[in-house]
Amino acid sequence: MIDKKINQVLTDLNMLDKKDNLISSLSGGQRKRVSIAVELMTDPLIIFLDEPTSPLDPQTVDDFLGIMKRLSEKGTTVLMVTHKPEDLEYMDEVIFMAEGGHMVFYGDSKRYKEYFNVKTAVSVFSQISGKNAKIWIEKYLNPRPLSNTSSSSAVRPPSETSMLKQFLWLTKRYFTIKTNDRVNTLLMLAQAPIIAILICLIFKEISSAVLFMISISAIWLGAQNAAREIVSEGAIYKRERMYNLEIFPYILSKITVLSVVSLIQSFVFIIILFIHFNSAIVELNEPHYLFFWMLFLSIASTFLGLLLSSLVKTSERAMTILPLILMPQIMLAGLIAKVSNGFVEFISYLTISRWGVEGFNIIQKNIIEPIATINREEILQKIDAKESLLNRFHESYQWNFGDLTGTLKLDSYAIILMVLIMTFFIYKTLKNKSIISNR
Repeated sequence: MIDKKINQVLTDLNMLDKKDNLISSLSGGQRKRVSIAVELMTDPLIIFLDEPTSPLDPQTVDDFLGIMKRLSEKGTTVLMVTHKPEDLEYMDEVIFMAEGGHMVFYGDSKRYKEYFNVKTAVSVFSQISGKNAKIWIEKYLNPRPLSNTSSSSAVRPPSETSMLKQFLWLTKRYFTIKTNDRVNTLLMLAQAPIIAILICLIFKEISSAVLFMISISAIWLGAQNAAREIVSEGAIYKRERMYNLEIFPYILSKITVLSVVSLIQSFVFIIILFIHFNSAIVELNEPHYLFFWMLFLSIASTFLGLLLSSLVKTSERAMTILPLILMPQIMLAGLIAKVSNGFVEFISYLTISRWGVEGFNIIQKNIIEPIATINREEILQKIDAKESLLNRFHESYQWNFGDLTGTLKLDSYAIILMVLIMTFFIYKTLKNKSIISNR
């Protein structure tokens, strides 16, 4: 059905033979037709064009305006701003605006010369500029409405499509965009094995630092994957939102595709670590659980990246702010420095890393840490991973959560709650953007 619609629009614009060409290989006039084709996919009642013929050669102008004429005959209203008098020959009706934006004529394109008592369109501009403008403004005191709406031409309500169909279509489109952009997608996927290999080169045994790095890597990968995904298509979102786009299918389509990316990244990441630490004193405990926990953290961090992407105005700003968001994740996880007071302990509850690191320590159970001897030599000792981490948190942690303290259940609940809060703010931000664009 979509392919049929694409072929129909391209046929209407005399572009069907260029269907498989790259945009970079098209001429200026052909690119304009492609831009219009994108708009025509939603069967708009009206198209606004701002000086579309200004950079085109005479032959291309003739072809282009001829196509617009045929579109109007099919029921699409084409409203075009132009400073080229020859364009008026293709128009059904014309509006002339004097200096200051005052309307001085609206009517049949064959009548304006008689109205202004001129022989050419060029002469009209001299009539409605300078001192003469006031005369024509006063003459045209009662402009008629731009359209006489009848029952046969009533505005159609936006097409109603179920949220499920929108989700499936948006997911398919987003997945296609990712697979077509092979270079960036491969670079995105390559981050996981690169970070994992670096961990293997630096750490010979599984220590608290290794579990901390896995957690931070999961958060970085998830947030970085999503940080530009909304802001980079702001114009597309606003246009589709004005038609019939629902916000939740839009958000879920992003999460679905990016979760597939996170799944691949997490799987490769844990596999590399499993192979490396297979011969260590303490092996990776329950690698499949570590994989699922890393995937969980990465998907949760995807919401963090989407929230950032929905708030900023440019992709560059998103990537500038992203490290500032990740810094608290590093500092409040409990490894860099011991949590010294109840206030810092409470603030740490608002970070994904705080609960993510704890989850990895619970799953791993045992780690290897160097212990200093009397002779100031260090020996490797196997210790309880969870107890080691809990000793770095403030004592108020036990008071706040009682029996849930230091459990994977609490870690999961905390992260899910943050995901729900981030989803709410993503929704509100996207809704506000569509409201502003409709004003």
